[in-house]
Amino acid sequence: MSLILHPLFALLASVSRQGLARQVACLKEENRILSARPPERLVATPAEKRRLLKFGRKPGVQLRDLISIVSYQSFVRWIREKEASHAVKNASARKPGRPRTPDDIRELVLKLARETVKMILKEHDIDPGPKRGKGSWDEFLKIHMDTLWQCDFLSKPMWTARGLVDVYLLVFLHLGTRRVWISLSTVQRTVR
Repeated sequence: MSLILHPLFALLASVSRQGLARQVACLKEENRILSARPPERLVATPAEKRRLLKFGRKPGVQLRDLISIVSYQSFVRWIREKEASHAVKNASARKPGRPRTPDDIRELVLKLARETVKMILKEHDIDPGPKRGKGSWDEFLKIHMDTLWQCDFLSKPMWTARGLVDVYLLVFLHLGTRRVWISLSTVQRTVR
């Protein structure tokens, strides 16, 4: 039995050691900042904020009991501000959407469409124009209504004797008859 539990305890000890090492690194950085300044009201410089963010993010909520230069709420606000400025910087750095296809590839595609694709379609008596198909989307649905199904996924938190659980369902709707089929539910315990 101890042979089975020994690796598990070793793993748990390793994980907690890593967390403690992160906390110690954050405290050391905080001490370096405090020792470099006189003991008056501290206003962290941008460089000091970056250093604290670098070392203080990994301990996470455990930092609430450790941090002493600023309040934990201020530290969390710094994280939000940094993420927001990072998102704005990334968004302004590139244009939205897919990158433009290089001009030489665009020219090749147009040449293929004009010459090759058009010839192949004409050889098989298919109109190369944009109105190849028949009818509208509504007409398509009416024609194929007896064979079309709609599917949706549903999850709902629910209280049970075991506590809060998430219930997952698949719901199918036959378009022709409007009949609904609901799958058996799958339950997953919610961890909060």
